[in-house]
Amino acid sequence: MNHAKEYRRRLHRIPELSSQEFKTKEAILAVLRPMNCEIIELLNTGVAAWFERGCKKTIAFRADMDALPVEEKTGLPFASEHPGLMHACGHDGHMAMLLGFAEELNALPKEAFNNNVLLIFQPAEETIGGAFPICQSGIFEKTKTWAIFGFHLYPFLRKKAIGSRPREFMACASEVTIKVHGKSTHCAEADRGIDTIEIAAKLLNQLYAMERTEIAEDQYRVLKFGHFSGGTVRNILPELTVLEGSYRSFYPEVFDFMIRRTQEIIQDLSQEYGCQIEVEKTTGYPALLNSECLFAATKKSLSESFDFVQFEKPFMIAEDFSFYCQKMPGCFLYLGTGTGIALHNNHFDFDESILQEGIRAYRQLMNLEEETEWTELR
Repeated sequence: MNHAKEYRRRLHRIPELSSQEFKTKEAILAVLRPMNCEIIELLNTGVAAWFERGCKKTIAFRADMDALPVEEKTGLPFASEHPGLMHACGHDGHMAMLLGFAEELNALPKEAFNNNVLLIFQPAEETIGGAFPICQSGIFEKTKTWAIFGFHLYPFLRKKAIGSRPREFMACASEVTIKVHGKSTHCAEADRGIDTIEIAAKLLNQLYAMERTEIAEDQYRVLKFGHFSGGTVRNILPELTVLEGSYRSFYPEVFDFMIRRTQEIIQDLSQEYGCQIEVEKTTGYPALLNSECLFAATKKSLSESFDFVQFEKPFMIAEDFSFYCQKMPGCFLYLGTGTGIALHNNHFDFDESILQEGIRAYRQLMNLEEETEWTELR
């Protein structure tokens, strides 16, 4: 039996922010060093363990390492020892499953492997996207890795169930900021100014109408603004009003359309009101598209012994596992905790028995074999 529960508790006590996972790295290395595997250090705080067993190719499994700036309120006896930091997204569980899996791999005879196995402990998932530089590091070429899996604990799926879907799984996300510059004046003399709140409100309504009416219903997307601010007092029209929101989609043509139409609407309003409107957007993670072939093989393998759920719709949140899926066939899956306690919540916790379900799934997936027709994401 592996020690995944013990590892989870040890890691839960020492949460660290993105790219600062030094204690976490040392805890992982302490488990891996005695094993018969090649240890490869990644970035400054990441680790990989390659169980090379003489096979022609390698299959990879990834766990994320970083925690969140959240003050823990679980009351657990192994709660965070780092004030203001917490593993509130299940990454301690992800690492524990991979370490428990490593123990089992280390105990298996060579003939039990159809693939070599590469375990990736990845830093900086929550912020800058640690997956991208790992994809650029050459590790997958060195190990001849042909496919990769990632699991994430998910509180809104029944306990121990595994869920995923082919193609669109998580969205490309971009933060969008729009600044409307006008002319401040007293509201009693509104004709002397340029009312940025009125313009921003009109802009918001036109953008929402565009998203509803100009994009096909079957194109999954998000165009929403969660912050609208302008002015400091009730009787002065502000010189500046700011809208902050998020644009999300799965395909570049949909995202580019939303940005282009946003710019066109902005240009029309600028001319109509004689104001200046600027738009800024971030470059977020790409959309996470599961390989159709790898998903089909995964579903067939796991459905025989797991409660497997194929989601009807994708999730509009973002995940940097998407970078791996751009490099090779990849499949991202949810492992249900059934608690209903949302990710990033300061009470986030789970029944630790699900760790063994994740490890059991890894054991079942490690010997999937690549088929010659698996070319759709190459």
